Amino acid sequence: MPPMRLSGWAVFDLDGTLVDTLGEIHLALNRVLVRHGRNSLQREVVRDLVGNGPKTLMERAWSRTGSDARGGEAILLAMEYSREYEKNPVGMSRPYPGVHEGIQRLIQSGWRLAVCTNKHGNAARALVRDLGWESWIRVVVSGEESFRKPDPRPLRFAFQKMGACFGRHLFIGDSEIDLKTAQNAGVEGIFLEHGYGVKGGFQARSFSNAVDLFSWMAQSGPFMR
Repeated sequence: MPPMRLSGWAVFDLDGTLVDTLGEIHLALNRVLVRHGRNSLQREVVRDLVGNGPKTLMERAWSRTGSDARGGEAILLAMEYSREYEKNPVGMSRPYPGVHEGIQRLIQSGWRLAVCTNKHGNAARALVRDLGWESWIRVVVSGEESFRKPDPRPLRFAFQKMGACFGRHLFIGDSEIDLKTAQNAGVEGIFLEHGYGVKGGFQARSFSNAVDLFSWMAQSGPFMR
């Protein structure tokens, strides 16, 4: 039998999937490191540290620049990093090529889209708003508001908030954590190769760029609702 047509409900990771935010992450992280007397890190080093939210980022950065963060120190550092991130100028982070147009076309053809991220919620919602996607992506589920990926509950909550019915739903991300989250939630995981993470051992459908991803979604998705 041919594969089931896509349901028309999809959830995206944010950093490294829809938007290149590495510049903002790099600047905010280095401000925290220098304030605590540690060496700043090169952009490509920071790229390897990104994934699983601010707390994990700070734990990895602390290990890379000296002694490990102890006890509740990583939580305080993550809060400090989040405050620094919010100080970054608006417009630093930009969508990957084809993302803005692709989202617009999907919405016009009847898709319902959301974001599920381990990023801090205020920063995630501000980024969606600054990019002009607020009317297209109305559901943003973030790490500090619920359980964290790869726990399936935040992803399931995102689909629930969208009012998704039964069907072949998608979760699109750029990391092994995203694919594990999709697997745990019982939805189809899609891997975008232009981001910060790796696919790992998952046998998931992959796309090298957003243009090809959105073209496939448009061809395989629902008609207008």
